Amino acid sequence: MERLKKSLLYSYGIADMFFVLMVCMEVYYFTMFLTDYAQFSMRTVGVIAGVTGVLDIACALLAGLILEKVTLRFGGKYRSWFLVGPLPIVLFFAFQFAKIGSEPVAASIIIVAFVVSHLLWNTVAACGGAMIGRMTKDPGELTILSTSRGQGMTASNLLVALSGPPLIAYFCGITSEHTGMALVVAVYGFLMILGYIYIYNRTAGMDPYDDLPAQREKKKKGLSVVEIVVLVCRNRPLLMLMVAEVFRNAIILTSAAMATYWTKYVVGDAGVMTSFMLVTAVAGIIGTVIASPVGLRLGKRHAYWTSLVVAGAAYAASWFFGADKWAYTLQVDLGFFGNLNIAIHAYTMMFGLGSLFAVIASCMNTALFNDTVVYGEWKFGKSIHGFTMALLNVPIKLGVLIRSGVVVLGLAAIGYVANADPTPGVVSGIIALMSFSNAAVCILAAAAFFFGYRIQDSDVVKMQAEISARAGKAAD
Repeated sequence: MERLKKSLLYSYGIADMFFVLMVCMEVYYFTMFLTDYAQFSMRTVGVIAGVTGVLDIACALLAGLILEKVTLRFGGKYRSWFLVGPLPIVLFFAFQFAKIGSEPVAASIIIVAFVVSHLLWNTVAACGGAMIGRMTKDPGELTILSTSRGQGMTASNLLVALSGPPLIAYFCGITSEHTGMALVVAVYGFLMILGYIYIYNRTAGMDPYDDLPAQREKKKKGLSVVEIVVLVCRNRPLLMLMVAEVFRNAIILTSAAMATYWTKYVVGDAGVMTSFMLVTAVAGIIGTVIASPVGLRLGKRHAYWTSLVVAGAAYAASWFFGADKWAYTLQVDLGFFGNLNIAIHAYTMMFGLGSLFAVIASCMNTALFNDTVVYGEWKFGKSIHGFTMALLNVPIKLGVLIRSGVVVLGLAAIGYVANADPTPGVVSGIIALMSFSNAAVCILAAAAFFFGYRIQDSDVVKMQAEISARAGKAAD
């Protein structure tokens, strides 16, 4: 197999950058849209959040079955989705931020739009990961491609922090508030479409929809849902990687959730949240830059667990700086976006350091999932490439549950009362929750991965050789 061009290796994450830029609108603004912009009752907001939360997990699993059972032939089994998926994703996703008709009707439209858009975007996102295994079998190239995806996803957090508020203010100012939100989604969605068109063109000829001639009949028959589930359950490295990924995703989600309480009740300035987001985003980008050389030097497995251990140590050490309100304010001229004041806290810098190392682990995940596909085919003689790559999205959904448990139960345990002057116990409790919960999930992720995932890069090369040898004998 020919070596991939460096321009493709290092730009593969462009589509993911614009995809996650659009997804960030949901992460940061969907709940606020429901309560503040659309002004639904809290009961309706609860119904929407509960129903969509459950169905989102189902969408991630169903996307895997779609990729196993459906083959689009005009551009390749996985690559075709880069063209057919993005436009309907944008159309339905925009309706998540629209209030049409009475409250029950509007809520129903939002739920339906959520389910359809998420089913499609889980499918397209899984194809982005699956294509990596189609393009190359070289462990070094897999690491670089996986890191490129991580770089794009991390950069999107910085872009949305800078562009989201002014775009929302502009569009909501010239239209209604809920229409303005839908227009911002449309802008980000348009960029996502362009990103996937770019990747579709750059990967031409790299995704055949037929495998080796001797395997064609077997592929036509396909695997049943029960067989797919059994193969997943028997793949120990895949299962332990998913456990580790659940905890790793909880790091990001818990940090974002608890940071709002730290800035409001410990620092006493909710505006510091913007600074926190920017510092951690920039640190994350630095982490993506060094992820490739670290992964190539240490190997994906060692890069994953060691970076999580260091991140956990940084989060734990941040506890010593949590109550310090001193900050250096840095003013940055952003031109069209105006001046930006960034408050640099020692606590924020420690969380930035933790984010830097946690992102190194996240840059390895796509390549690690691809390696579990190789292991499964080598061990059991059957490949569930599409379904396995769709499982990349499941830990994110489960990480939300951990985040919710840490925040809700933790705040209740320290005696937190909303909008009340915090007692010294509440202040110290918020700092401890934020620091040690992130440290704990880092260590749990590292431990689950270290003891459960034993595949080295050299092992993958040997397994690929054996798989190819078997295929050659079958063809004779």
